[in-house]
Amino acid sequence: MGFIEDFKQHILRNVMKDIEKEFQKTWNIDYKGHVIEIHHALKEEQLILDGQIVDRKQKNLMFYLKLKPYSTLSGTLDVGDGVKQKVKVRFGGLIRFKCVVKVGRAVVWKESIKLDFLPWNHKEMLVPFIEQQVQIHHRVMDDALPDDEYVYSDHHPRVAAGYADRHLDDVPTPFFSRKLLNRFAKQLHHPTIKTRKATYEDIIFDRFASYGGEFIERLEKANLDEALMQQEAVWLLEHAAHREVVKFAVTVLGHTNCEPFKERLYAIGMHEEFTEYVISALLRGTREPNPLIWKLAQSVQGWGKIEAVVQLEATTPEIKRWLLTKGCESTVQHGYLAYTCAVKGELASALMQETISKELYDGTGRIIEKYCRRVIRTWSIICLNMRSFIDLSAMLPFIATTKKTIML
Repeated sequence: MGFIEDFKQHILRNVMKDIEKEFQKTWNIDYKGHVIEIHHALKEEQLILDGQIVDRKQKNLMFYLKLKPYSTLSGTLDVGDGVKQKVKVRFGGLIRFKCVVKVGRAVVWKESIKLDFLPWNHKEMLVPFIEQQVQIHHRVMDDALPDDEYVYSDHHPRVAAGYADRHLDDVPTPFFSRKLLNRFAKQLHHPTIKTRKATYEDIIFDRFASYGGEFIERLEKANLDEALMQQEAVWLLEHAAHREVVKFAVTVLGHTNCEPFKERLYAIGMHEEFTEYVISALLRGTREPNPLIWKLAQSVQGWGKIEAVVQLEATTPEIKRWLLTKGCESTVQHGYLAYTCAVKGELASALMQETISKELYDGTGRIIEKYCRRVIRTWSIICLNMRSFIDLSAMLPFIATTKKTIML
């Protein structure tokens, strides 16, 4: 299957999931102490009386949508004393979904629901999902997200959180960022369900990482009202059922004074799918981002940690020591962070002390072990940056033979 066909199948699959969820309805009606239960799905309907299935219909989807948008179910309800009454249910519709229940000739219940097909409906909101984990466990327990079923398939297997955006090879859709910014500007001045839906649907059409840079450049030049931007970014965060919307909203929020939202951003950043975006927002929109970036660096272990360590400023001895002892520990390859930790933690200076702790000794060993294939080529650069003349030939024997006193 080619890329275009694969993409079409992916979009169609997600559209059908949304349609199925929109039509998924359940009603429980109490009638004189008896329970009338109705289940309606896109491909099947059931009528259950007092716990017993009395009627069931399976439907052909295209026949239903084009030729017969209404259907009926019926059954007999034993109301006692030998009296039985017929129960009839009629429901359907394409613009408004109606359900009418009759017992005998009397209408005992009816409901009419407008079918909006809002892209965030019938789905779990991502930010509350993350915040709940952080509140209970003080960390994200699993990098799975409720929208995984919309992102991954047989042709797109699941990857570690944060990996896909760092290894993106998508070509952005031409003029996409300009169109999206126009949509968002319209939403700011007319924040209705219609305008919010239009922006939301545009956001999830493509990967934010593929056009985010261009969108940010246009956003910075657009001079949009900051208060309105913040208002709509928060609305999107609170209604986002797709990860791309969270990334978009966090990015927009970062272009405002997001000082009041620091703790909320931190909680979102603890999920490594969003750590990079949260750090960018903190750097741009808050006064002192470094403490929260360090807190994030200590809270995540994968691709998010790599971004946090890269952006972290080693402003205190405590941070420098952490970089040397814990900084390069990661569920990804330690080599990604070893060089950065050595430079920011001032490894050469730390090893010039008369004594070093076992923790520092072990941390230094990890840095060299995980980076040994590249350290020969890069050690001279590290030494120059540190203004030191220690070379690798002197360092490795020192680490191996423990010539210094180890403080346990």
